[in-house]
This record gives sequence, C-alpha cells and structure tokens, in this order.
Amino acid sequence: MSRMVRENTVSGLRERIYFANAMLRQLTREQADASPTIRLALRGAVVFHLYSALVGMIRQSAKTYQVAGADNLFSLAALEQAFADAGVQAPEVSVLAQARQDRADLVAWLDTEMQAALGAAGLARRPTPPSEANTLNLMAEDRYAPLADGDLERLEQATARVGELIEHCVGYLEEW
Repeated sequence: MSRMVRENTVSGLRERIYFANAMLRQLTREQADASPTIRLALRGAVVFHLYSALVGMIRQSAKTYQVAGADNLFSLAALEQAFADAGVQAPEVSVLAQARQDRADLVAWLDTEMQAALGAAGLARRPTPPSEANTLNLMAEDRYAPLADGDLERLEQATARVGELIEHCVGYLEEW
C-alpha cells in the first residue's frame, strides 16, 4: 500500500495512479491465472488506489480552503458535504461532484465500487470466476462482475479517467 498523500501533493496523487496501474498490470498479466482471492485482492487494490487519489486531491483542496474536519473524511460524498457545510466552492470539488452524479462517468462507478468494498461482503461478491465446467454460468456471466473481462476493461478506463481528472485539477491545487 502506498503512503498517504502528504507534503508533495501532486507527486503523491500521481503515485497513487502509478500503484493502481501496477496492480492492474499484475491482475491482467502475471496473475491472470491466479486464484480468485488473489485476483480480487488486486482488483480491490486498484479500486482503492484510484479512489484514494481522488480523496487525496480533495483533502489537499480542503487544506487550502481551510475546510475543517476534512482530514478525517474518506468518501467523496462526505468531502463534498464538508465543503458545502463550510460554504466553500472549489473548482476541483465541483468537477468531481459532477462526475459522481453522472452515472455514465467512471468516477461514479468507482465511487459505487468503493462504497460496496466498505460493506460487509466487500469486493468478494463472487467466490469463483466463470469456468467452462458450468457453461450455463458462463453464458449468464455479467461482463461487469468482478474478474470478468468487462470489469477489467472498466478498471483500465477508470485508471485513465482518474489520471485525466488529477492532471486537470492539479492546476487548481498549484494555483493557490
């Protein structure tokens, strides 16, 4: 797990994206035939690092704008609410809020995945990936279920989307 985003904000945010990419490469290449538990752990690591990059960015913004209590919050919704309660309108928070509200945006999907990960079942919603031993299960496979091909594509796209958002919003962080 990477260290918390602290002194060098931009470097720390980019580090999170680097780790997400590294875990995704492991998941899709070296661990493609690994047990489902290892693959689910890697998937969870990708989701965590992407989400924590976004949370780290908003926490840094909260420090800049002196939004009280933001250091203890770790969900985008809670951070958005802290800004609203403080009466602060930051451009990076607005960008993420719009992305979270758009169900077609990968940030909304990532937020949903992270919230599901914090539930009792976590990311282990399915004990085994589909196999040809049970072709009926294979035919009914949800492309976006954990460990399915569509899910891996979505993780890749989410990694790119978070990277784009960080690069877009870094200007706001550095501006102040």
